[in-house]
Amino acid sequence: MHVTAIDRYEIEPGTLTEWTLAPTDELVRSDVPPSYNQQFHLETARTHGVGASVWMAASFDLPAPVNRVALRRTLELIVRRHDALWTGFEVRPDRITRLTVPPHAVAVTPSAAVEFGDTASLRTHLRARFTEVCDPLTFPAFLFATVERAGSSTVLAAFDHTIVDGYSLVIAIRELRQVYELLCATPDIADEDVHVDLDDPGSFMSFCVEESAEEDVDASDPRIRAWARFYESCGGTAPRFPLPLGVQPGKPAPQASDVRSILDTQDTARFEEVCLAGGGAMFSGVLTAIGTALRREGAPALLPLQFPLHTRLDPRWEGSIGWLTTSAPVTVRVDRPDDFAAALADTHSSFRSALNVLGVSMPQVRAGVGDGYRRTSTDLFMVSFIDYRRLAGSEHHRSINAHHISNVTVCDDAQFWVSRTTEGLSIRSRFPDTPVARDTMERFLTRLAEVLTEVCDGRSTLQQPEADLVLVESAV
Repeated sequence: MHVTAIDRYEIEPGTLTEWTLAPTDELVRSDVPPSYNQQFHLETARTHGVGASVWMAASFDLPAPVNRVALRRTLELIVRRHDALWTGFEVRPDRITRLTVPPHAVAVTPSAAVEFGDTASLRTHLRARFTEVCDPLTFPAFLFATVERAGSSTVLAAFDHTIVDGYSLVIAIRELRQVYELLCATPDIADEDVHVDLDDPGSFMSFCVEESAEEDVDASDPRIRAWARFYESCGGTAPRFPLPLGVQPGKPAPQASDVRSILDTQDTARFEEVCLAGGGAMFSGVLTAIGTALRREGAPALLPLQFPLHTRLDPRWEGSIGWLTTSAPVTVRVDRPDDFAAALADTHSSFRSALNVLGVSMPQVRAGVGDGYRRTSTDLFMVSFIDYRRLAGSEHHRSINAHHISNVTVCDDAQFWVSRTTEGLSIRSRFPDTPVARDTMERFLTRLAEVLTEVCDGRSTLQQPEADLVLVESAV
């Protein structure tokens, strides 16, 4: 899975068709509340309004023109499988209400075809249409599209963030491809027989219900105390990127993005070997490299940040499309930017401690820390890591040209998505589009490449592995 942003998405031009959900019944109000993540996202969307749509899209290629009958049926079956796709929201100043449509009352309608002769114009059009349709304050907040050529096609599925997380895009690609190929091969197969061949999709709305019923966790709980200490180290708010970005917290600027490979396959394997030999793991090694690069650019020795993790450990939601993530705090300590081994050991210890806070949700954390946390910015300093090789269906990602595509909106902090695939390690960066931030990010990313190269070349001191260390890696 290649992780990128819409302004950098390289798609071959062709004939575009949109496939839009057209409900055949009225939306009705539901007692199921939005999840914590959904509520936060909807309140932010209401604040920033049109043009700030935080959508994510998945795309993959087919080796032939689209079988339109099979694709239309595929899209309808996928929508009916996942209850996150049946819902929208009515957002008012005093409340947020979920609206739903019955799963049997959905139909997908193709638009008239439009020809695009170059990548830039197609990319611009897709960005505008996804931003318009994938609006969390409308229903449906998702859109399917195909781009057809003489010998191939690209299928795209774009969703507002209220509906999906990054893991969901992998599920969407796997199921869309699996169902489409099945219907092409056996067009007379009954719907119920198609579902038999797929994993249980679970119910994201059930997750929302269970989350809303959680009881508060006492402030004396060790997990709440750990969060309180973390927020205190950040000045009573969320962590901030430690180098200048040219914006004030709470005053987002237009967003810039950067997508680059940072290690090839061979060097990624070498980097992992070094991390394991030093008593760490791949993710703690990546965090240490980021902390070292920032330290060399003048950042403080202590680097607090948050990282997302999926909450799909319960098998009921393992195959669900939905926003099923939480967050954990970690502090990277780099006393000496030339001693990767020492920093790695400290980072991995902090990472393992961070996993101890799991089991309390972010609503429970915010309630537990109370006045110990105040929101001062729209975004926070975050590093995400995902090893796509571990996810079902990833063995096909390269052959089908699978992409995770994010919108370019506004932001007031820097965030990073590090991904590992069979091609190696890459990083997508999101940061304010200011001269200061662009200069900062280029220097930082250059330093990061420098640190990674040094580690792979063996120019950093290493300690012996701890025999009793249990390695646990993030798989967000």
